[in-house]
Amino acid sequence: MSAANWNEVNVVKHFGFLGLYAGSLILSCYAYKVYSSKEIRSTRHEQSAVLKAVAMATVLVAAFIYLSGVKVISRVVIGETVVLSTIAMMGWRLLRRQRIMEGLNCRNVLIVSASPMARDLGKYLSQNPHLGFAVKGYLDRRQDGTSSQHPERRSARNDLKILGSIRDFARVARSNFIDEIFIASPENRDLVKHLIFEARRSGIDARVVPDLYDGLASAAPIEYLGHIPIMSLCHQSVPTVGLGMKRIIDILVAMVALVLLSPGLLLVALLVKISSPGPILYRSTRVGKKGRNFICYKFRTMVANAEELRDSLHHLNEREDILFKISNDPRMTPLGRFLRKYSIDELPQFLNVLKGDMSLVGPRPPVPSEYRQYALEHLRRLDVLPGITGLWQVAARKNPSFQSYIALDTQYVNNWSVWLDCKILLRTIAVVLAGTGQ
Repeated sequence: MSAANWNEVNVVKHFGFLGLYAGSLILSCYAYKVYSSKEIRSTRHEQSAVLKAVAMATVLVAAFIYLSGVKVISRVVIGETVVLSTIAMMGWRLLRRQRIMEGLNCRNVLIVSASPMARDLGKYLSQNPHLGFAVKGYLDRRQDGTSSQHPERRSARNDLKILGSIRDFARVARSNFIDEIFIASPENRDLVKHLIFEARRSGIDARVVPDLYDGLASAAPIEYLGHIPIMSLCHQSVPTVGLGMKRIIDILVAMVALVLLSPGLLLVALLVKISSPGPILYRSTRVGKKGRNFICYKFRTMVANAEELRDSLHHLNEREDILFKISNDPRMTPLGRFLRKYSIDELPQFLNVLKGDMSLVGPRPPVPSEYRQYALEHLRRLDVLPGITGLWQVAARKNPSFQSYIALDTQYVNNWSVWLDCKILLRTIAVVLAGTGQ
């Protein structure tokens, strides 16, 4: 066998080894529940599961190599692969926990009941932020008679943040972007069943202190938060792989775009600076995922005191309800009209994408004054990251209807997929080239 053919065989065998190791590692991770989103574990337990999964995959691959008699793969290659995969998996999980500790990627929690058990549960979650839960407040059955008269009332009794009563569940869950409820009132089975059905209808996860609820708890796994046992009776699946792919695409596209467009961005920045007095970038406070505020970046297209002039221009508004848009806005600079026409002013938002405040595709981020006027059903559009472009921008950009705007964003959230994002990005190119921006 020639040297070239021998090298080709070696390459094939090395790729075969990597494929075998990757497959074994994935199966081992599933076996040790490394990928399980239902498991509530400490950092030590999570890293221990990773080590066990890697060890199991290594044993399986080593056994296969020994039994098959394949001697091409050296111990050094195997050792390096095991070490690097272990470092990568453990490092990623540590980074993810660090983001949770900083208040990012947390799941908003609502605790039903103000009992001693509920207080213990809330205290434990608050004292262990690495678990990834942010307690937004409590629902108290004893406030049923007063909550309807004071829907935004907060109670300081027992240092608990009472957000309302059971009847306020839908309002409280939506307005606080609740991801999961913990029901600590197991003595009332009808109440628990009602809350579980409401949670399912709202797309919210539900956990309760263990009890049997007419068969609802059959085969439900029991977990522990400290000394408190919890059962998951309702769990909404999260497209973790798809969301991970979306974030990877966001980062790669944003980085490539900023590098390739950097000469053009510098030119635009210079033109903005010399065309009119004021800053180059327009920094606007916007409302992002789950109601979090962030600073959105754009090239300035208006005069420096544009915000101060807005109130005097409401009679020119061409949009309906709470939206505000003027085609021939008198505050616009000549250069700004060109930048808006081809959406060049939005290119600095790639910085927001890299920071994780925005995505390439998603609903348009509202300003706080618009957000404060939203009805409960409108908040659905804030369950995901806002985007530079979105379904509304490519399908009904000039439609003045607020209801159409909300309906398209809700449709996007309810039917999201990576493929839908790709289609919207392709349609965005055509929209930008057509120069339909205002």
